[in-house]
Amino acid sequence: MFMRAKLVPRRVRTEARFRGADPWNGNVEADLSIEAYYFVPEHVREIPCPCPWGDAAAYALRSSVDGAERFLPDALSHLWKTGKVAAEGLPGLLREMEPDLAQADFQPVLGVPPGRRVTAVLVLLLISVVGVLLTWPKGGGSFHWLALLCGAALASGILGALLTFPPYCALWGRRYRQIAWASGRLSGRPRLRPTPEAPM
Repeated sequence: MFMRAKLVPRRVRTEARFRGADPWNGNVEADLSIEAYYFVPEHVREIPCPCPWGDAAAYALRSSVDGAERFLPDALSHLWKTGKVAAEGLPGLLREMEPDLAQADFQPVLGVPPGRRVTAVLVLLLISVVGVLLTWPKGGGSFHWLALLCGAALASGILGALLTFPPYCALWGRRYRQIAWASGRLSGRPRLRPTPEAPM
């Protein structure tokens, strides 16, 4: 039986430094930084480049007031990386979003390639569809074992898609709602906060 190693965040670099209000400590002026992390197995201390456990970094805000590091949800990280939110705007947005954030909101999804599972399901579907088209009996002939095998692979691919794509699409949809909220908050148009994720 295979067991998945527990992944923990390891800081790899400081992405940016700025000065601004710290909303977790009475909005006092503080030196803040944006720290980049990779999630790696617990026993790993030195992070190789490229990182074999995923090359998408997670980001956290660090304040000089209390030294605490508060992770940014994927939506805010994406807005900052694409230049749509300045670093100085991140603390206030994160503080407002914190009560509604779920663990899945911190997983890097936006702007990164699909996960291995999604890619594997897509490849399986493509290969099995081509295989069925090539091996399907012509003119009412009998089924060849290869056609049956391709049909079984196609059924497995469809089942895998049904199990994989809805949660993956839900992650994307939730992030886009958070982006819309944050963008509206910055522009001064009131919007509803992102709805909390339903408990599993």
